[in-house]
Amino acid sequence: MKLTYGIILPLYILSMPVMANSFIDDSQGSLMSRNYYFDREYTDPQKIGRAKDWTQGFILNLKSGYTEGKVGLGLDLQALTAIKIIGDSDYIASGLIPTDKITRERADTASELGITGKIKFEDSELKIGTVMPFNPIISSSRSRLLPQTFRGTLFESKDIDNIELYAGYIDKVNHRDSTNYETMSITTSNGRFNAAQADNLSFLGSKYSPSKDTQYSLYYGIIDDLYAQAAFTFNNTYMLTENTRLLSDLRFWNSNEHGRALAGKIDNTLLTGNFGFNYNNHLLTLSTMQNFGDTAHPYLSGGEVQLFVEGWGVDFLNPKEKVYSIRYDYNFQDYVPGLRAAIRYIKGTNIDLPQLGGNNLKEDSKAFELQYNFQQSYLKGLSFRTRYMTSDNNFAKNTTFKPANETRINIDYTWKF
Repeated sequence: MKLTYGIILPLYILSMPVMANSFIDDSQGSLMSRNYYFDREYTDPQKIGRAKDWTQGFILNLKSGYTEGKVGLGLDLQALTAIKIIGDSDYIASGLIPTDKITRERADTASELGITGKIKFEDSELKIGTVMPFNPIISSSRSRLLPQTFRGTLFESKDIDNIELYAGYIDKVNHRDSTNYETMSITTSNGRFNAAQADNLSFLGSKYSPSKDTQYSLYYGIIDDLYAQAAFTFNNTYMLTENTRLLSDLRFWNSNEHGRALAGKIDNTLLTGNFGFNYNNHLLTLSTMQNFGDTAHPYLSGGEVQLFVEGWGVDFLNPKEKVYSIRYDYNFQDYVPGLRAAIRYIKGTNIDLPQLGGNNLKEDSKAFELQYNFQQSYLKGLSFRTRYMTSDNNFAKNTTFKPANETRINIDYTWKF
């Protein structure tokens, strides 16, 4: 099945009534200015280099309302622009801006336009075109200058009380440092799977919220001829006192090869648990991830998995890996409103990578984060965020994830209109 978006969208736009009050009156827009500095220095003895870039990005989102009638039609536009401030070919690409794979030359500027048609009936909505899914099966990555986008169709329904239904079909991806749609592929980090591509991805999902403090979700997806994946999540907040909460976040994935199994054998069950204790401005979170089965957890190239335990340059998803993490967050709202800080430590053991050094390998990551959202009315929408991370492992030198020290700095400003 191939979606002929080049035909559908122009016909869709021409079919809209010229005069539609709700279409105009309910429209909204935003423009985000994002300044992003990225510096990852690899620390292994081979001195393979450094990934370093400084860029400026602009993300314009224009969302229409819907035309009048039982079935409403709408249109969303997204314009993305990346501008190089500093980007030296002596450094490895950072993923912030398009880079020539051979010469390492950065593009001076790069822009793209996304168009999404939408159809609404009661509390159900269908989107066609540029989409940004965010669920346990496929997630649009926002971890660089510009977001990762996809080409496809998404369906969402909230017509049933306390239940949300989702479905999607995706056939192309536009990566964070690209302006072109490409075929999706599986992540092959650390030689986990064969390099292989998928013509399409489809998924079904649902969320059930029996109360405002509890939510369950269930998803199932097929990445054509690569793997099939089921995912279950559970979130709960329990109030001990007015100022004290217990937080629970449990997630489960089961993945196996699908169809022609172009990526090779896939056999993984991933269990994650995050347990938080929140008292006033303090939040302490203990987490674990357990990988079972013969292979690593599969996911699509250029993105991430929806995990609480995330290590930026390290994914902690190797075969048989056992992961433990502690994180502490503090909100300075009583002293400096808008200021937050976090510190964390992640340890992975029992890693099975015979081709990279053995079957009892280990890795770890330490990180610190400071974020400030300006509260003054004339600076509302301006935020500053800095992150510093160190990672280490005892893998062989040809590993994908190498020991490194990393700094990221973001300055974001969002105008809403």
